[in-house]
Amino acid sequence: MQLSGNRVQAEVVTDSLNGEMYNLLLKTTSLDDSFPEGIDAIEPDAGLKAIFDIRNRVTLPIVYSFTWPLTGEVAIEQPQMAKKVALDIGERYTEVINNENVDTINWSGLSGEQYQVLILKGGISNHRQAIYNEQNTTFYTEWIAAGRFLTLLPDNMRIAPGQPVKLWYITKESTVQALTLKVDVVKTDGTTIATEIPLTINPDKMFELCVDTGSLGLITSEVASYSVGLEKEGVAIGELRRFTLDHSYYENNTFVLFTNRVGGIDCIWLHGRVKKMFPTESERSQRDARIADTQQRPTKEVDYKAGRRKWNINTGYRLSQEMEALTGLFESRNVWLLDGNDIIPVMLEDGDNEYLDTMNDVNDMDIFLTEAH
Repeated sequence: MQLSGNRVQAEVVTDSLNGEMYNLLLKTTSLDDSFPEGIDAIEPDAGLKAIFDIRNRVTLPIVYSFTWPLTGEVAIEQPQMAKKVALDIGERYTEVINNENVDTINWSGLSGEQYQVLILKGGISNHRQAIYNEQNTTFYTEWIAAGRFLTLLPDNMRIAPGQPVKLWYITKESTVQALTLKVDVVKTDGTTIATEIPLTINPDKMFELCVDTGSLGLITSEVASYSVGLEKEGVAIGELRRFTLDHSYYENNTFVLFTNRVGGIDCIWLHGRVKKMFPTESERSQRDARIADTQQRPTKEVDYKAGRRKWNINTGYRLSQEMEALTGLFESRNVWLLDGNDIIPVMLEDGDNEYLDTMNDVNDMDIFLTEAH
């Protein structure tokens, strides 16, 4: 059995065919009852092989969660953002017993960690999957096994003081991991400091790492840039992420969070003009005027009326690398606008989203958000 890429495929092979109408079976079972048990049947090909795409079987609503307001805690377990699925394989065929056709079903009874798969909500692009195919690799190899943080934002992002900075991590190990978050800081006066934060990471769980300066225990006004990375017993694992603080004054600072393709939640900082709107829609009716009507009684009445908040937010002038990071926001299905301590689910308007013009050294664009309630 082999899982493959974005399509969540499982390859099942049999040694021989029994009886008539022979099919290979694949059973998917949620370990926390997030979705019902499912069984798929496929007739094997000439090589006695069947490929099952279980993507639809394991598609489930994820309860996304992130920490806001910030609490000062660095590592927060968010188990609802990754689901464990157990797999079992079997066969079904028809055989003649006592002159009667009898359907026979046999299951392998697979159990244990090696027959379970962790499902993340997301999906890499078809182009990225094509690259994986050419390089004979997989999402698991490139991200989980490599210890990468589940973000598509570029390294050395420019961030605002007070911005929630989040990295998402799943260990490849099957046991509890005692890790260290190593933080190296360049201060505004040019000096450097380093600090270490011990972490306990459980297997098969998504961890939200709050790596903003406040959660890391740093004095934000004194930080010019910093890097964070995970270590185990003094040895670096995974990748190193760098951030540069922009201490310039901006009249508006807007933070937008959104789910990315690799299972995490990214945060974008917008520092341009903000326009607030409240479009409405209504249904109206009209009645005939009566001789006894007073001034307060209209002949045109509103039967239904509703409205929702809408924002037009300019990104502010940004470098091309920062504008490229917006593409993940454009295609995200789950977006939240932070308004003080409030978390407001919003939707982006569809459109061309022209975010980059190579004739400009810096670019900006307007983003339209509508309240998703």
